[in-house]
Amino acid sequence: MTDVEEPGIVVEQLGNGVATVHFNRPSKLNALSSAVLAELVGAFRQLGQDPEVRSVVLSGRGRAFSSGGDLIELHPLLSQAGVNGARLYMRSFHEAINAIRSIPVPVVAAVNGACAGAGISVALACDLVVAAQDAVFHPSFTRAGLIPDLGALHLWTRVVGPHRAKEMAFFAEPISASDALTLGLVNHVVDEGAALEHGVGFARRLADGPTAAYQMIKEIINTTDQASLDSVFHLESYAQSAAFLTGEVDEGVSAFRERRAPNFGNKS
Repeated sequence: MTDVEEPGIVVEQLGNGVATVHFNRPSKLNALSSAVLAELVGAFRQLGQDPEVRSVVLSGRGRAFSSGGDLIELHPLLSQAGVNGARLYMRSFHEAINAIRSIPVPVVAAVNGACAGAGISVALACDLVVAAQDAVFHPSFTRAGLIPDLGALHLWTRVVGPHRAKEMAFFAEPISASDALTLGLVNHVVDEGAALEHGVGFARRLADGPTAAYQMIKEIINTTDQASLDSVFHLESYAQSAAFLTGEVDEGVSAFRERRAPNFGNKS
């Protein structure tokens, strides 16, 4: 008897126009593998074609929203693919952000626990972000020798401005839920364990509202910066592909596996 692998994404219909999309790798802190990203794209595209769906909540099962890219899988996958092959992988991963931004209904991110790396990009691609008090945002890319991806440099800069975005990228220091609220990364901070409940509450309010008007509002606001985001995707696909070929990423991933601080400078 063979084990059946659990899906990385689970979609539920809550009725009255509300659907939920859950990251479903709790043992991996909902790390984003290539398969999970592909499932996420498929889920949002399918929901976008369902006339009964009027709002969506995106959350993570277990004690994290998402710990970001699954480096255990992505490091060998992209580093062995060469620059052009890795670039094509990156462009396919970008579709997860585009799928969330282009679905014609509002999407609410309900962030619990850790939200790291590309998980922040996914949350910011949503239309509203509700975070639990215990949520922590880790812009952790450079700790692995990588650049922020899935549109992060664009999405961060749009929210917090260029200087703060550079600080987030350079130092990769964790951001508490309350600080994220102050920075504008989230709309609301709620009690620990209540992010999904409140996210569904906002989604129900949106489902009861004027869906056509919401669709046009979302489309107009997102259109104002889509060209810039597309440019970032283009540049990022080359830069991240090159980054995966450096020894810095090898050291960053080794440090991640060994649960230690990376030593990029080869200091004795």
